[in-house]
Amino acid sequence: VIAVPAKTSGLPNERRERLDALFRTDPLLEQLQGELLEWGPGMAVVRATIQVAHTNFLGGGHGGILFSLGDIAMSFASNGYGRQAVATQIDISYHRAVQPGDLVVATATEINRSRRFGHHGVELVVGNRLVASATGTTYRTDEWHFGADQWSEEWRAKH
Repeated sequence: VIAVPAKTSGLPNERRERLDALFRTDPLLEQLQGELLEWGPGMAVVRATIQVAHTNFLGGGHGGILFSLGDIAMSFASNGYGRQAVATQIDISYHRAVQPGDLVVATATEINRSRRFGHHGVELVVGNRLVASATGTTYRTDEWHFGADQWSEEWRAKH
């Protein structure tokens, strides 16, 4: 899949390309046979098709798979500024069951961001049906992807 970056809010093109390459090496997304569809600072969209191996003992899609897709989307959204961020908390609600063959799309959107914390909303849908929703918090470290010297002082001060 070719990346279709979102509005990047001035994200330097070379850094966007490097972040895109980094995000596409996510081992769990690869293991889930998922795809990164779109991302930008503060937002990301990923998708994966529920496989039989993703089911629980009842035969439906395991909630852990939906949680993981939401977590991955939130990770790309929160790291999309170039500053390294890690999840500290995620709450998820499951609204509908998913089945093998369902294509789940997870969209993470930044709700608020401060110097240290980011807050995100995540919606997971199959077609036009909401199957799960989540909110999460990320801790924004002082570390920058590829080193702080790769990001302008102005960019670092804003993000």
